[in-house]
Amino acid sequence: MKKSVFIIFSLFSLFSCNVHPKSNNQIKKTEIKLLSWNLETFFDANYDGNEYPDFTKTSSGWNQLKYENRLNNLISVLKTIDTDIVVFQELEKENQLYDISNKLFSVFSFSKVYGYGAFAKEKDSAIGCGILSRYPILNVTVHSVCIKTKNQQQPSLRPIMEVLIKKGNSEFCILVNHWKSKSGGEENTRIWRNYQETILADRINKLSEKGIPFVACGDFNKDIKEFEKIINSDGCVNILLKGSKNAYVTSPWYNLQGELIEPGSYYYKKSWGRIDHFFYGKNIELVDFTVETNGPWKSSAGTPLRYFIKNGKGYSDHFPISCKIRV
Repeated sequence: MKKSVFIIFSLFSLFSCNVHPKSNNQIKKTEIKLLSWNLETFFDANYDGNEYPDFTKTSSGWNQLKYENRLNNLISVLKTIDTDIVVFQELEKENQLYDISNKLFSVFSFSKVYGYGAFAKEKDSAIGCGILSRYPILNVTVHSVCIKTKNQQQPSLRPIMEVLIKKGNSEFCILVNHWKSKSGGEENTRIWRNYQETILADRINKLSEKGIPFVACGDFNKDIKEFEKIINSDGCVNILLKGSKNAYVTSPWYNLQGELIEPGSYYYKKSWGRIDHFFYGKNIELVDFTVETNGPWKSSAGTPLRYFIKNGKGYSDHFPISCKIRV
């Protein structure tokens, strides 16, 4: 299945290479801050034919000015939170990464410019995932689900992006996810999330075998309470990701006492959900985890201030989440 992939390298040139990770005893721990955010159907103002109907109706008034205003709102959030790596879900196309990066160029000092990035989505899909980084991207691999069965036709699914990044002497991998939503029914769509979980678990096991530190992040459309958990003797919680070989990871949604962090990142039908995640392995040290609620992207009710096309107000129906790690 064809997909759109691009990499920004330095002055926006294409680059990839073979990587030979150093052993852990050769790598000095380095601190990195990451942000993951579902932007909620972040389309640009150009019509390409794959847009959601709400953005093509004349009554919506969707235009270049509204796109610019929404883009500026996004920039203000990124300026406020200020992270080293930003992961997006529900971004329409790769050119929007250039829009975001170029606008941030005037916001941050040169040392904080996001000079590296990647984007991927399936052919004919409306939305994909993207990443911007202040540190070099060494390699990007895209993993797609392609299942042909007689009983059920595969819906459009976002691929999992495997992005290898280097900071100083440290190399680590970001696994970008946006799993199938529950639109169409939780039971009917679960099979596709399970396929995506299998791919993720298998990739995590491969990375662990090579000693490459990893963080899997994104919108999994699966609440943390839906994952199988294992409580260790010290009370800490591990999460089981099911694959051909299961992978065991840690989630910052659980604190050291095994309690869930409040609030969630997504509010639906008067209930908080924790469907946006960071999962990491043993060779990652978590310094901090935050549901980013301290800004105008929070409504007066304390929930995410979602975007409304008609009046051009709002941000997203998800809160951004951030974490600080040592690798």
